[in-house]
Amino acid sequence: MLCAPVLGNSTVWFNPIWGNAQTDQERCEAEAQYMAAHSFRGHAGPTIGSFEGVGWGHHPNPATCTPARSMQLTGDATAQAASGEWFRVRSWR
Repeated sequence: MLCAPVLGNSTVWFNPIWGNAQTDQERCEAEAQYMAAHSFRGHAGPTIGSFEGVGWGHHPNPATCTPARSMQLTGDATAQAASGEWFRVRSWR
């Protein structure tokens, strides 16, 4: 699992992985699907929200990093690769 904190979130990102996803939940879903489709183990794009955790493993809900301070969960998505491995992306603000 990997973590990616962000110092500011005023930058507008274009990320082909996310397509036209607008919400943190939609972006988590798109990134988890990308990770599963490509067996990509790591952050596939810019941080979603103010903090993002990703994870992978053979359980349907792999562990991810979580923020050290209290934040609201804004997205949580999993996707399964053809190999059976699961990929998860979560975001907080």
